[in-house]
Amino acid sequence: MTFDLVFYTGMALLLVHELDAVHRHEWRMFPVLSGFDDRKGFQLFVLLHVPLLVLIFWLMFHPIMVVRYWFFVVMDIFFIVHAALHSLLKKHKHNRFSGDFSIAIIAATAAAGMLHLALLVFGP
Repeated sequence: MTFDLVFYTGMALLLVHELDAVHRHEWRMFPVLSGFDDRKGFQLFVLLHVPLLVLIFWLMFHPIMVVRYWFFVVMDIFFIVHAALHSLLKKHKHNRFSGDFSIAIIAATAAAGMLHLALLVFGP
């Protein structure tokens, strides 16, 4: 369906944001990871994404439609909340997401989440 493409776009943008997050040392903003040196923080940040992505892919293609539906709802809300968190943390001393490129990726992810959620709730 067309609205699946909207969700996949949001997911792709989130993954691109995570690539940007590695470049911008986002682990320095997380309470536990910020306590490690950059080498270890980077490694943990990247490795923690493995089980997270396995779970995301499993749920995204889950055979039970109601599970997939609620996964989409939760992820759409996450896309939106994630952007709000970045906005709230813009003055964090380790926040390096200040450029137009990074902000556009985060905003586009939230926009995809809003559009997809609206399509889920109100129909295409």
